[in-house]
Amino acid sequence: MRRYLFNIYAAGVVSHDKVGRKYPSDGPAVAYGQRLVDELTKDDDYHDAVIDVITASGRLVARLISRETPLIHHVRQATRQASLH
Repeated sequence: MRRYLFNIYAAGVVSHDKVGRKYPSDGPAVAYGQRLVDELTKDDDYHDAVIDVITASGRLVARLISRETPLIHHVRQATRQASLH
């Protein structure tokens, strides 16, 4: 079993997962991360949440947004934060 970490990005704050969870492969870890982000985004304070699923060794497995959040919202958020200079 491999350990996966679930870092949460919301409202400009990063919450680093220090404990994680063990799964036999990437698929179940990503499925858990998707359920987690779908639940988080139901709360208005976390409507823009993004979760990175990362292995304990630091490999990014997936970057997840809620299935309920329109993709255009995340594109606009990224555009507003990007600097062209």
